[in-house]
Amino acid sequence: MIRREGAWLSAAATLVVLIVVLASCGGSSVRTVREAVGGNEPIDLEVCAPPAEAGCAVAGGGRRVEVTGRVSEPIAVKPPVDSPLYTIDRDAGVTARLRDGSVLWLFGDTAARDDAGSITYFVIGTASWSAADSPATTRDALDPAASMPTPVPFVEPTSEFPPCPQQNQRKGSWPSAAVVQQVGPRDRVLVWLENVCLGSDRSLADRGMSIAEWWYDPSHPPIDQPIRGKVLTQQLFKDRSYGSAALLRNEGDDGPNDEVVVFRCRTTTEGGSPSEYGPCRVASTTLSTAADPNSYREWDGRSFASPVGEGVDLDLPGGGGAPVPPGGFNVQFDRQINAYVMAYSPWPGSSDVMAIRLAPTPEGPWTTPLLLRLPGCDDRVGTREFHCYAAALQPAFSRRGRLGIGWYDSQTSSFPVRGSYMIATVPVEASRSRQS
Repeated sequence: MIRREGAWLSAAATLVVLIVVLASCGGSSVRTVREAVGGNEPIDLEVCAPPAEAGCAVAGGGRRVEVTGRVSEPIAVKPPVDSPLYTIDRDAGVTARLRDGSVLWLFGDTAARDDAGSITYFVIGTASWSAADSPATTRDALDPAASMPTPVPFVEPTSEFPPCPQQNQRKGSWPSAAVVQQVGPRDRVLVWLENVCLGSDRSLADRGMSIAEWWYDPSHPPIDQPIRGKVLTQQLFKDRSYGSAALLRNEGDDGPNDEVVVFRCRTTTEGGSPSEYGPCRVASTTLSTAADPNSYREWDGRSFASPVGEGVDLDLPGGGGAPVPPGGFNVQFDRQINAYVMAYSPWPGSSDVMAIRLAPTPEGPWTTPLLLRLPGCDDRVGTREFHCYAAALQPAFSRRGRLGIGWYDSQTSSFPVRGSYMIATVPVEASRSRQS
């Protein structure tokens, strides 16, 4: 599978180890710091390491969010066992929760290997649907034009897709973020995508961002039917930019909401040290104007008023020498925590942990990252190591007292080696924090 996290990862890449000085406290290890980040209000941050590898953090405003236990046993996101696509291998899962509780799944690279380990198909960017009562079981359509069971791409490149630099490269689009707008009896799903050129020699070229829409009718769910988006703007931005993460402002409110908050972090397709990544910025647009790049306004430190390129950088404190997401990330509002949550795989992108930050508003101030260890993400077959990447929040799987998360596990079977997108939950408790 093509790894979008940290671009191409060499076997010699070294994971940054974040070292903190911990003081003993009641059977747990705790440190408390005060940092003035993104404004005048200090943030109290507590990082705990009890025997269950839990931790805790405060997002500001006196809210204390504690992780009270380990990540649950993960579940693979798969079609039904009798589906011809059951052995499908998909990474970078993006979800959109629809009005009836069902889930639109969007994936990056989508492939399958036969029992001998040979790739039988490879599709750039696919989509499928899951019912509300079985959100990890996808109902996937087969491409009628393919000679063997093959999934359908979510979008097809238009004539406005920029040329690829090499003749052996294929055009495609990786879904990166999605938001849902209720329009009458249907849902309109806006999807931002990363335009890429992928070569058989494992070359990768960035061709900017695009945006598409897909309509959902709950009276006619797309069970085993093709899900195809309509491209609204093929080159929304010329590089990997806004739409890398997106959410509706104040998702905790019940009323109508038209403002979309979008994020970007500078990345490289060449890989490299943590200094090659970042900074990150945040901007605002609306559901009705998101396909127009001129509608995006960056945060200038006080409001969303600056043209793209003239705003201020997000302050992402901590993280040692690698504070910025090296690849895909997402930001969501979590009702039970009552805070915005950013999640990603830390540098170099392939790891056995995921990073989580909290903030009272999308523009910050953001806490230092809390690292969660992911089960099954430090496997070995002989001398070969298999880690995970594309860690993200998965709100469709959150429930009372548990935060839904997901990631791509590059080795869920050994002979042949196959991977899968996984989902799990982590127990959390939110409360008022004592003032320090």
